[in-house]
Amino acid sequence: MAETTKAPVTGPTTPDAFLADRLQFWDRFTGFTLKTTVGLVAFCAWLWWCAMSGFSLLHIVVLPIVVGVIVMVL
Repeated sequence: MAETTKAPVTGPTTPDAFLADRLQFWDRFTGFTLKTTVGLVAFCAWLWWCAMSGFSLLHIVVLPIVVGVIVMVL
């Protein structure tokens, strides 16, 4: 059986440090969830607007991709 080593303990975890770690995790998780939800709502609104305006499927699919690439490059 292979021998394993245990990571060194950095010290006792204080309640304040534990709370700060958990708050940081939930802050990042909430931010990610919020951004994802807003993005999906915006994309659904875009699809609805395109469908009501008579755009072709090519326009509906290609235009958000082009806008996303432009945003990532800038």
